Amino acid sequence: MLATAIEQYVAAEKWWVDLFLAMPDHWHALASFREVTGICGVLRDWKRFVAKQAGVVWQDGFFDHRLRSRESADQKWHYIRLNPVRKGLVAKPEDWKYVWIPEG
Repeated sequence: MLATAIEQYVAAEKWWVDLFLAMPDHWHALASFREVTGICGVLRDWKRFVAKQAGVVWQDGFFDHRLRSRESADQKWHYIRLNPVRKGLVAKPEDWKYVWIPEG
């Protein structure tokens, strides 16, 4: 369900996602947003959409971090991918199945 919701918002050009990784109690994403809509509106609407479709009860708010360089983005990408390993949920990042990475 999350993958479908991510892809619908990507197709609608509401956001561009480089990586989305769901953990048992939170999620991480590397994403870009239109300046007009901004991160707050898109995430509010996306969380509401997923909540209605899947019955998810989301925590209020979110934590964002602006990336200013490609190097910083690459570091965050690897940090996010290793999160399930650091938490002891899998031995290797590729073993975690709750991740969405765009094709292509």
